[in-house]
Amino acid sequence: MISLNSISKHTYKAKRNLFLLFFIFIICIALLIVKICSIVNADSVNYKKNVLSQQVNNSIRYNNLLEPKRGTIYDRNGRIFAESKKVYDLIFDPGVLSKCKEKDIDKTVDFLVNTYEFEESTLRDLLKNRNFSNYEVLATKLNYNDIEKDFQDISNRKYKGLNLVESYKRIYPNNNMLSDVLGFVNNNKQGCWGVEESFEGYLRGEEGREFGVINDGKYIQNMYIEPKNGNDIILTIDQTIQYYLEEAIKANLEVCKPKNIYAIATNPQNGEVLAMASYPDYNLNDPYDLTAYFTEEEIKNMPLEKKSNFLNGLWRNFNISDTYEPGSTFKPFVAAAAIEEKKVGLSETFHCSGSKTLYNRHIACWKGGGHGDLTIVGALENSCNVAFMDIGAKIGKEIFCDYQKLFGFDSKTNIDLIGEGNSTLHKQEEIGPVELATSSFGQTFNITPIQLISAFGSLINGGYLYEPHVMKKIVNEDGNIVEVNKNKEVRQVISAKTAQYIKEALHSVVVNGTAKPVSIEGYDIGGKTGTAEKFPRSENKKMVSFMGFAPVDDPKLLLLVIIDEPDVPKPSSSYAQNIFKSVMEKALPYMNIYPRIGTEQKDNTNSSPNETEVNNNQDVE
Repeated sequence: MISLNSISKHTYKAKRNLFLLFFIFIICIALLIVKICSIVNADSVNYKKNVLSQQVNNSIRYNNLLEPKRGTIYDRNGRIFAESKKVYDLIFDPGVLSKCKEKDIDKTVDFLVNTYEFEESTLRDLLKNRNFSNYEVLATKLNYNDIEKDFQDISNRKYKGLNLVESYKRIYPNNNMLSDVLGFVNNNKQGCWGVEESFEGYLRGEEGREFGVINDGKYIQNMYIEPKNGNDIILTIDQTIQYYLEEAIKANLEVCKPKNIYAIATNPQNGEVLAMASYPDYNLNDPYDLTAYFTEEEIKNMPLEKKSNFLNGLWRNFNISDTYEPGSTFKPFVAAAAIEEKKVGLSETFHCSGSKTLYNRHIACWKGGGHGDLTIVGALENSCNVAFMDIGAKIGKEIFCDYQKLFGFDSKTNIDLIGEGNSTLHKQEEIGPVELATSSFGQTFNITPIQLISAFGSLINGGYLYEPHVMKKIVNEDGNIVEVNKNKEVRQVISAKTAQYIKEALHSVVVNGTAKPVSIEGYDIGGKTGTAEKFPRSENKKMVSFMGFAPVDDPKLLLLVIIDEPDVPKPSSSYAQNIFKSVMEKALPYMNIYPRIGTEQKDNTNSSPNETEVNNNQDVE
């Protein structure tokens, strides 16, 4: 007979074993879960990589640069000189298309053949022989109008292996206008010459990027970094004045048949360049085109070096890069130095007999019979070489060299354009009586046109030398100002009284002297003629010029015109004066500077300008 105690013991033992088995089972389950979690956590990254790698092996990696929009260049009034317009490149991707189904291949090929008239054999050849490539350019610089009806289909990848890539084309709406100042953008999207190169860092913007993996027209992984567009440049140039200047040059080409013509217009009160032009110029939209200067046969047979030299000469901005002898346009600077340093009395006279002999060197005045007795104003009116040789001797080489430096002729102007040239001046210790004499009427040394017009501004604005500039301000694509070019005063060169005297003396040159042809009824104009012989002197080649300004009371427009080797029997500054007058007649009313009504033009025939006022203070002591 089994006792109750024995049954109780067996029941307890069975329960204990069952509980132990259950506990072991739970432990096993827990360990399994831990192991699974460990596998998932430890290997998930590698697993994902393996999966993606398997996908990528059957897909195409891409890495595209996204071109930013280059900044626009405006004139001072917001008129466009240069802009970038969106265009599209049609890209064929044989690497993707060759892995597609045959029906998809046929669909893309048929579309290209029937819509854009590509050769089917060419496309099939790309698929066969360039199936490692993902970027074959079929067409470039397509306007939206050219592809409008297919734009969405191509963009949405209706046709596999076909893509549109946005790009920008640089457009110059005015073709040749301001070519020397603007420069151009080359095939590598880099600025060359002029503003395009000088302000490349502001204009170009920053590239964006699109990269990732694409499979069967679907993105597996895609990243997009948006490009940053370039800043806009607002110039000091006035497009209307630029137009007047270029038209005046063109109108006079047949008259003087020059080798070159150069011209600069500035505001003498602050150094802003209002216009700058030259002949010959070039089409900014096709800067490599030579058909305007050579026949097709000549271009075809032209050696590469000759072609390159001609193009570089065409693109080069003589107004800032090259030097020349200024001739008589330099005489006002000598007069200013003599008056400022009180080396010459305002009523003092100088005698011109037609020539002067120094150390066996016979130096002639332009008027063979001589000018007789002249005051300093008369010397400017008649542009007398002999009188200025005497004035130069009065001031001496030390003062002469000092004032060349003060007026900025010994250094670059720092105009904000690349390629500014260096002047060539006599060293003080090398100047003898002959060098001083010839230098006093503007020969035997070389300066740049931009140096001359910048310094000339100080003669008529109260005596202040300003740094010339073409950039007025820079703004970003949102219209916020990035940089402003503040007018930079370099120094005061001469006193206000001396400047006033010189300004009115130059007015007298127009009223009574060699510049009478530039007179415009109702306007007070000042200026100085210039003629300089070129080297070698034996060839008798000349550069003729005119520097003038208006109105005399408060000059707002200063214009320098230089004509290089006019092909005429008797070259004179009258050819430069014609261009000057043509521009002034249109530009002054445009600038709201109107002629006097019912008043006579000031006549300085019988007296030097402000002689009584100035003479008391600045006569030689």
